[in-house]
Amino acid sequence: MIIKYYLNSESNKNLYCQLSDENIKVTFDMKYNIDPQSWDYSSEKLCNSDPHFFTLKNFKIHLFSRSVELQKSGKDSVVEVLKEEALHLFHDSGINGISKNVFNFYADKFGLDTYDKYIRAFEKYTGLQQKDYKVEIIGYMLHFHTENVIYEMDTYTGRSLLLKEIIKNKRYLDIMELTEVSMWSEIYDENIGKHNFLSKMADEFEMCLNNNFKRTAVLIEANESIKNRKTEIRKIFQKFIDQSNENVNWIDLAWEISEEILFPLAVVTMTSIFDLTICCQEYCELNFYNENEEWETIFLDCGLEEDNSIQGFHIRLLK
Repeated sequence: MIIKYYLNSESNKNLYCQLSDENIKVTFDMKYNIDPQSWDYSSEKLCNSDPHFFTLKNFKIHLFSRSVELQKSGKDSVVEVLKEEALHLFHDSGINGISKNVFNFYADKFGLDTYDKYIRAFEKYTGLQQKDYKVEIIGYMLHFHTENVIYEMDTYTGRSLLLKEIIKNKRYLDIMELTEVSMWSEIYDENIGKHNFLSKMADEFEMCLNNNFKRTAVLIEANESIKNRKTEIRKIFQKFIDQSNENVNWIDLAWEISEEILFPLAVVTMTSIFDLTICCQEYCELNFYNENEEWETIFLDCGLEEDNSIQGFHIRLLK
């Protein structure tokens, strides 16, 4: 599926979107006028000063994600179905409502708070108005871009969804880059039996090499063959086994030896031994209330107690 924006010089509202696959191509009017001087024709996008710079980015990511879902479900005429869904997202409020409707599509699906509640929480915290910021959807959280800084806002539900998604799909690179070793290390239970942990980790390791090597995004140097890379990884795993003992924290050891491969592998293993949902809840507690973090909590209902943190919105300056 190819999704692109372009300007139609013959239309007063000149922004159009085009969807195409091998068999069909459709276009539709976004009902928004753009100054051609603010349009990058080579990359087919707005300059970031436009108030809808992130709107178009959010919309494009959503359309591509939906096209993949529709194709996997065996839907006929994916392009036509996608066009109808796209038009539905802004038929009432136009381009101004796209980000809200896109986010609420996932909020309804996964039990997140609605877009408007995130906005209310942000404006309550900062005192800013809609004209003072732009909103970017990043997975299950929102980034608020102001003139000088970027805020990120997250929730227990949103962070838990992210953790479950990257762990269940064994996205090694995301586990390494989007989570903290110190938090998984604290969740680790030293009473896990050595044989049990290493046995399950060995099984996960073989699945990584045999079935999920590309999907886990294991890095391969340009001049390195997959066979040689797998041989090198086996040596790394053997080093891990040789250095393990009954008293070791396997999360820490995995990070020390190989943060790219063994650390994500150890996280996947640990969360398969324990209850994944509980592990994610513990991670969220450590993440949002860690003394080294800068998260602040916002409650829209002033009657909520602090221990109802799962109902709060968590915000901090983007690092």
